[in-house]
Amino acid sequence: MKTPSFLAPLVKGNSLKRLFQGFAAGVICTVIIGFGWGGWLLGSAAEKMVDTATETAMVAALAPICADKFERAVNTDNGLVPKLAAVDSWERGNHLLKAGWATSPGGAKPDNNVAEACANLLNKTFKLK
Repeated sequence: MKTPSFLAPLVKGNSLKRLFQGFAAGVICTVIIGFGWGGWLLGSAAEKMVDTATETAMVAALAPICADKFERAVNTDNGLVPKLAAVDSWERGNHLLKAGWATSPGGAKPDNNVAEACANLLNKTFKLK
């Protein structure tokens, strides 16, 4: 079989050279396929994904605790809901943060993401606008 002229430089030569070219092509293809479609990640990307998932899980766990603490306090102090309703909806998370409702049990400082999620839960619970 006659080799086409444009392939001649690639097929002619010694076998050791062909071996290394095949190895290089295989490595390049494996890396492209692995990172492009295989789901491979660099360590920094994996750490970023873990940090995001950790933050999301923490907010999902602590926001209901914040809302529950607020609801229990409403049972003893009926003025809490009107005070919260008086605050603009976009500022309620900040209000809860400053009031200390978003501080986790045993936590040193309140978390802004927990406060925002707590405000959203309280908006639904008390039907605040």
